[in-house]
Amino acid sequence: MSRRSKMTAAKAERKQQKLDAGIVSELFPKVKKIAISMTYSKTGVLEPLSRAVNFYPGSSAIFKMHCLCSECEEGNFDFTKIISSMVKTGKTASKGKIGCDGCSVPECSDVAYDILIKYL
Repeated sequence: MSRRSKMTAAKAERKQQKLDAGIVSELFPKVKKIAISMTYSKTGVLEPLSRAVNFYPGSSAIFKMHCLCSECEEGNFDFTKIISSMVKTGKTASKGKIGCDGCSVPECSDVAYDILIKYL
């Protein structure tokens, strides 16, 4: 399979995953906003990389962020269980660290995260 074919297939798969996931308001009707702030750190890299992602009621309910490791092809950081648990208990803030769930490279990045949820 050519590189272009692989990229096209991956794009189609991501699109289908978005459709299958639904939107935030369907899963969490009382949620106004979910904000995930992440700091990627990788062995051998001096400067950590920061990223913030916001989800609103009309956003796709996919809470998986791609891994930044160049050798990691399908790994990601899955915040789905963390966010679901927070909403279930009415929690508004959570901090922690999460590893890539699909990378076997020892120097793969970790993410320190802060999640804030605002309710209606």
